Amino acid sequence: MNAFEYLLRGGPIMYILLPMSAIVLAVGLERSFILRKEKIQTEKVLNLLRKNVIERLDTKSVLDLLKNSYDSQNFIINKILRLFVEADLEGEKLEFLIEAEAILEEKKLKDRMWVLDTAITMAPLLGLLGTIIGIVSSFHIMSISGLGKPAQITGGVAEALIATATGLVIAIVSLGFFNFLHKWIQTIKSSLESAARLITILHQPIRTAYRKSPEFLDVASDSKAQEFQAGYRMEKETSIA
Repeated sequence: MNAFEYLLRGGPIMYILLPMSAIVLAVGLERSFILRKEKIQTEKVLNLLRKNVIERLDTKSVLDLLKNSYDSQNFIINKILRLFVEADLEGEKLEFLIEAEAILEEKKLKDRMWVLDTAITMAPLLGLLGTIIGIVSSFHIMSISGLGKPAQITGGVAEALIATATGLVIAIVSLGFFNFLHKWIQTIKSSLESAARLITILHQPIRTAYRKSPEFLDVASDSKAQEFQAGYRMEKETSIA
């Protein structure tokens, strides 16, 4: 008997718990991969911005950073950087626009986290339900054959407990993923907020260097930039509506 066949002895509820375990692992690993890349990129940008605020402004490094933000559109911090160089705003209006975009994009960090949150609560309950079903079956055997077959009765109860154990394992794994990823999300959010404030501090020298750079004028007129601007306006119009 292999492990899969042994788990199926936990009763019909295992046909729900086993797919749930696969979904939890898939979501946990996928979120870990995505958030790790997001965290690394955000901290990389934040460290560069902090260095340019605390020390002497290195215009070339900042321009290279802005150029890279057009090359990769998947990172939240890159979207904020592109919005910064494309929006024709100054002062508080620019700061509010960047913070609003950061808040809008932060929602994407929590994509599919509800799956882990649901599994934390649902998996133990489903396991308990499977155990109750198994115990009811054992009592049914007892009512028919009496106490003359104790092996069948105790064996049925033992198999019923497989469902409870499986549910608890799924909940524990889900809780571990959820807390670990939630900590990463909080770290990324804090880094995004810090980066948004540092961008507003550096906006005048960066804008000046940006507008004097022919390379970046070409990038700003690129189709990617136009698609980003159109998408941003559409999101804002939808949210206002």
